[in-house]
Amino acid sequence: MPLDFSVIPQIDKKIYKIINEYQKSKGQILTEDDLKCILFKKLHEIEELSELKQTQDLNIFASSIHSELSWFDDKNRLTIKPDLTILEPENLSILHGCFGYKVTLPSKQCNFYGKAILFELKFIRYKIGISKATFEKQILNDFNKINRLFNRLDTQGYPDEVFCYFIIINKTDRKCSEFDSFLAEYRNAKRFKIIYGSGNVAF
Repeated sequence: MPLDFSVIPQIDKKIYKIINEYQKSKGQILTEDDLKCILFKKLHEIEELSELKQTQDLNIFASSIHSELSWFDDKNRLTIKPDLTILEPENLSILHGCFGYKVTLPSKQCNFYGKAILFELKFIRYKIGISKATFEKQILNDFNKINRLFNRLDTQGYPDEVFCYFIIINKTDRKCSEFDSFLAEYRNAKRFKIIYGSGNVAF
């Protein structure tokens, strides 16, 4: 069954559960990789995403959730690498091109099409929280990276194929005004969702 974006409310619940659990157990997340592993596990609790499905290759099955899967940029280079990608295994090949096309696989050694849900994660562990420098160099960098992907999909005629989560968890609740403005500006975006949470750690 193709990826149905109606699964997004279930994903929202898993993300907010991670934030709530982190606030109760503040040592649970120490690194960004911890956050990614926890999210990966939570997503696999969603039935529609946990099932192994037939790919475009005979007798080869795949899961929907993958880590560090590269996407092509506007120069046809694999420079866009979200932390997690949910894709449609039915539109995936690890042997050749999809839909009967025989193509040389790129360096990621797979070929896929169709809808996808991406995740960009940030865990800010500094005592000063989200400073202006952290916001500009880390958070905005991820945001601009995914917008480059959106622009590429637009030019190819696939404007509604990809949805992205930007999940930003701050150890403290200290944050610069630029970040607050960023959250307010994109509160009602259609192609992506920004979810912010804090462990409310006090030093």
